[in-house]
This record gives sequence, C-alpha cells and structure tokens, in this order.
Amino acid sequence: MIDDTLLFSCNETELLWMARRQGMGFLRRGIQKDRLVALVSGREIPKPDDLSPTGYTRGKLEKYLQANIAAVSNMLPGCDGMCTKYPCSEGRHAMCFVPSRGVVQ
Repeated sequence: MIDDTLLFSCNETELLWMARRQGMGFLRRGIQKDRLVALVSGREIPKPDDLSPTGYTRGKLEKYLQANIAAVSNMLPGCDGMCTKYPCSEGRHAMCFVPSRGVVQ
C-alpha cells in the first residue's frame, strides 16, 4: 500500500500544482482531498468532471494573445501568451481573461 501521509499534509493549491506538473491539465478546485491525493499519487486517473472549466477560456485567450502579442506583451509581464501551457492559477487567468472577454470572442 502507498503511504500518502506527505500528500495529505499538502494544501489544495499544492496538490493541484503537482497534478498539473504530472500532465493532468488544470483540475478544478473543490475535488475531495482523498480523491485529489489519489490522482496525484497515480492511483486514479482524472475524469472529465475533474477538469477545470477554464480550458475553453484559456484556449480563446491564447488565440487572441497570439494574434495581438505585440500590442499586449507589455501588459503581461512574464507571460508568453500561451495560456493553455503557462502555469498561471485559475484566479490569475480570470484576472487576465475577464477584462478582455469582449474582444476575445
């Protein structure tokens, strides 16, 4: 049996980051901790319900940024406009997407 003691001592953000680094994509917040630990430890695989709904808006924002990178690059320090790959949190993504949502569509 796998000892998940260290994983249970991590908070949700840390576990979500570990899942992302393992290639699971952006998992949604609010997954029960024991399920999240099972995902990170590799005992379970993510289901569609586990994924964050920001995948769609990340793709839309990325397309917009790539087409307009020269105009927006100075407003996005440290960001290369690759929203589907850049490791920003959901909150950071929302702060970037919400003011731009009218022009991103």
